[in-house]
Amino acid sequence: MPAAGTACCGSCRASSSVTSSSTMRRQSSKRRWRSSRSERRERQFEREAAMPNEHGGRPRPRLRAKNLRQGSERAKRQGSARAAALSASAEAVAEARFQSVLESELRLRLLLEQLPDVLMLVVDDELRYQRISGAGDVFARERSWQGKTLFEVSNSENVAILEKAFRDALAGTRSTVSVTATLSGRESEVTSVPFVVGGKRQALIVVRDATDTRGREMALRLVTQQFEQLVQESPTGIALADTEGRIALVNDAFCVLFGRPSRELVDTSAAELLPMMHPEPAGGAGPHDSGLHDANWVAALIDSGAERVNRQILLTAGLVEKRADVTAVVLRDVSGEPTSVLINAYDTSEQHRYQEHLAYLAAHDALTGLPNRTEFERLLDEHLDNCRWGSDAGAVLVLDLDNFREINDSLGHGAGDDFIVAMAALLSRWIRSTDVVARIGGDEFAVLLTAGDREHIETAVRMLVTLVRDGFQNFPAYEEASLTRRVTASVGAVAVTSEGTSSAELLSDADLAMYDAKTSGRNGYSFFDSSQVLAARVSNQFNWKEKILAAIENDNLVLHAQPILDLNTDTISSLELLVRMIDADGGLIAPGEFIAVAEQTGLAVMLDEWVVSHALESLTQLQQIAPAIKVHVNLSGRSVGDLEFAAFIERRIDETGVDATGLVLELTETAAVSSLDSAQAFMSRLTALGCVFALDDFGVGYGSFYYLKHLPFGIMKLDGEFVSGSDRDPLDRLVMSSLVSIGKGLGKFTIAEFVEDEASLDLLRELGVDGAQGYHIGRPAPLATFFPQLT
Repeated sequence: MPAAGTACCGSCRASSSVTSSSTMRRQSSKRRWRSSRSERRERQFEREAAMPNEHGGRPRPRLRAKNLRQGSERAKRQGSARAAALSASAEAVAEARFQSVLESELRLRLLLEQLPDVLMLVVDDELRYQRISGAGDVFARERSWQGKTLFEVSNSENVAILEKAFRDALAGTRSTVSVTATLSGRESEVTSVPFVVGGKRQALIVVRDATDTRGREMALRLVTQQFEQLVQESPTGIALADTEGRIALVNDAFCVLFGRPSRELVDTSAAELLPMMHPEPAGGAGPHDSGLHDANWVAALIDSGAERVNRQILLTAGLVEKRADVTAVVLRDVSGEPTSVLINAYDTSEQHRYQEHLAYLAAHDALTGLPNRTEFERLLDEHLDNCRWGSDAGAVLVLDLDNFREINDSLGHGAGDDFIVAMAALLSRWIRSTDVVARIGGDEFAVLLTAGDREHIETAVRMLVTLVRDGFQNFPAYEEASLTRRVTASVGAVAVTSEGTSSAELLSDADLAMYDAKTSGRNGYSFFDSSQVLAARVSNQFNWKEKILAAIENDNLVLHAQPILDLNTDTISSLELLVRMIDADGGLIAPGEFIAVAEQTGLAVMLDEWVVSHALESLTQLQQIAPAIKVHVNLSGRSVGDLEFAAFIERRIDETGVDATGLVLELTETAAVSSLDSAQAFMSRLTALGCVFALDDFGVGYGSFYYLKHLPFGIMKLDGEFVSGSDRDPLDRLVMSSLVSIGKGLGKFTIAEFVEDEASLDLLRELGVDGAQGYHIGRPAPLATFFPQLT
């Protein structure tokens, strides 16, 4: 207990029961030290009392003794007070420290209890769990491990892992291992740490649930692997260059592009591999492009501040020249500093060849490989430009084969094509290297002679006529077809006049000269000068106009039918009615010879009225035999949109009493429709009656899609140029497949023209075409050929 009169705080009283023995020993030692010090002071006072005072006398013994006693008692009281104060202070510090430990332990325990995925355990040398802290929801089952050994709570696989880790910690070595829970299947990360308590070695075990972390890590690894695989398997060449322009990484496609393995490409210069300065982009140089002409365009791109650049470049991979579309993108870190450049290189060689092939097809005849009319006119325009800078030179020839129809009619288009190919080869050998020969029609060719005066040109043309007449004497088709007349040539020629003349006009004038040669007996030529050309233009139109009018008025026209096979039912479902003009000697004139003149002279609508009127009369008879049959007739672009002509068709349908759904009106894709609004009104008026409209020659030009979008066509007829070669030419097959897909997507009935063999027919079925028309299905012939009941 404290000495009497000594103040003691409540905390001291409360702490007396917990004062350690070492503290009590120190306090006892201090009391003994204070007691001996008081005794020494008392003896000092006695010695001083025995000494004389300042007056020479000795002090009074009683007073001195009294003073000594009082001093000794006062010192004792002061010492006791100080000892009590020191004792209370030490006890307060010890209590504060104890309370701090309790609070820290409480905070730690509360913290551990709140952690959902952490568990702390203490393991003794028997591997028994002595204490468990934490164990949130994830480790709720592990709370029951208190007092149990590792061997009682874990499976053999985990015991093998944990026993070593625990014993290592008991031996003083820290370790971390991973285990999977037996029941829950969750993965835990177990850290074992040496832990000494009261001189006894134990192990502190910290268990952290790593399931979600491992899951995220695995997901990240999976995504990384997939991304790496995506990069590696990408058909686009991908490379990564450092900021100095050295290649650090490449994928397989990049290696294929250059025809070299990755080990040869890595650490090479990107500027050497990819000459990004050539050629210039289509839009010209951009604001940052000038630096890309530097020897190290990667560094120049980074220095320019641009984020990316794109180029169409020419590569040399070994002996092979390739084209590539290359994009370079600057990659930056979070601070915006450039770290590398990502390069994507796409091989466009095949695409470039495909585009070149398309351009070639657009400019050349598919059968002969000669330039077509469009390309011939372009080359003729170039020649005219040269003449305007210099002087006029040369001539334009148009050659038409006489009696060629006999080969086609007797042996079919196959033999006819063979003859056309042979004729193209003959003309190609006949011309000079500076001249041009083109196929501009079925059996028509055009020739540009770039030099020579009239005398030289006429000599050359006479030789050409003789060459055609004599060059095919042994042609196999003559004997096979037993032709009554030999194929010869009629040639028209006009001199090149650059002033005020276009290529189209020169071709038209040469064509007039060619017709003059035909009317003069064929197997010859006509050379028109400027005055003859003017006269021929007027005379030609006038003569043909008179012929057409006379044919319409005198019924010197006839309709021939060509069957259309429905590939879905394998039956003849339709007939296309084709007009022919009967000439003076009873022969038939093909529509190609007079339709254009009819349109130019304003007779197109009158001719269409004759065709539609007679087609409806034929349809009336056909529907009595085959009610579902349809007939197709061709209309001029000038007729489509003429509402008076629409009214005429309505009257004739009413007069004949036919089912209007059996009438299909065909409009060629190249026909000139004067007014789209009028055409829409015209077609809507007739489709309301049940008539169907077909878009002919689909795929020839760009107008097809415009017409399909704005006009109510129900049938698409695919141009025969793609059909005839689709079983041999992959490009034609691709175009055909695309056209069929468009038709199907728009819900149109598709018909393929120029079907000339069984292989083409099989391909059309494979592509999903609905109908087929061509010589393999049936040649144009009188209606009675297909329906004998009409005779």
